[in-house]
Amino acid sequence: MPDRPFTAIDLTDRDISIMHEMLADARSLLDEARAGIRKVVPYKRIVWRVDGLTRRVIVCDEGRLRAHPELCVVGFFAERRTEVDIKPLDEANAAIVAEFTQYPGILSYSSMELHRGHWANMVLHDDPVDPEYWRQSALHAQAVKLLSPAHYRNLRIHNAQLTDGLFDAPAIVVQRTKYFDFADESDWRAERTLVASPGR
Repeated sequence: MPDRPFTAIDLTDRDISIMHEMLADARSLLDEARAGIRKVVPYKRIVWRVDGLTRRVIVCDEGRLRAHPELCVVGFFAERRTEVDIKPLDEANAAIVAEFTQYPGILSYSSMELHRGHWANMVLHDDPVDPEYWRQSALHAQAVKLLSPAHYRNLRIHNAQLTDGLFDAPAIVVQRTKYFDFADESDWRAERTLVASPGR
């Protein structure tokens, strides 16, 4: 859609590549844990920086993350409104992540700062219905209704499948993408159903 460039189909391949980078981060952390180099504590945030940009990973269930042959993926790509105070959004995000203990289907959460005002987040879970459970959270519902329009210009949410497990030859296949445009009061939304070529 020319008037909404954030919906361009070629961005899907770019997003898949970024999600693969976040997968590589998670694999690296788990490899370090297995080698005894790092201790991975369930639900504890691991934070580091690459080229001055922040990356975060939370491993919720290491055993199932390693063992599950196929995983479900939710990828979140947003353009923030850089002119507003981000503290309320960051506080809400921290509270939502803290609730992950109540949703055992969530296996990991990754976050990557792409550049100023642009972030990518990825959740790995083991059942397609898991997102329906955490959407029932009052905190999540409030963030969607009040904070997203105030803090984001637009966003893309990909629902995808991770084939061949995290440690074999994983490929992310996007099945559906939801688009949200908060640039004006129309609160525009759209959905695209597709099967994208696996990105690496």
